[in-house]
Amino acid sequence: MSTPIHYSFGEIEALQQRIDGLQSEMNGKLEDLKKAVAQMVVDWDASSSDAYQEHQAKWDGAALELNQVLDAVGRVVGQGNSDMRDVNNAAAKSWA
Repeated sequence: MSTPIHYSFGEIEALQQRIDGLQSEMNGKLEDLKKAVAQMVVDWDASSSDAYQEHQAKWDGAALELNQVLDAVGRVVGQGNSDMRDVNNAAAKSWA
């Protein structure tokens, strides 16, 4: 006999919201850091500033990739929760 599957739709929805919240918090902190460093960069010589800009571009690219992954994870979690809720409701209606 197979083991029954139990879903906690509210907890799964809370997980999706937590992912979204952490992503927003991370982006806010990254933006704050970028602004703080930008105030210092104006005083650097050209080679230091150029080196920073090169590394900042890599950092921005990595942050973009991470955001894309977090967006995808959040969507999959939300869609999976919605789909399973629909399956659960259809199964319940089949007994009515």
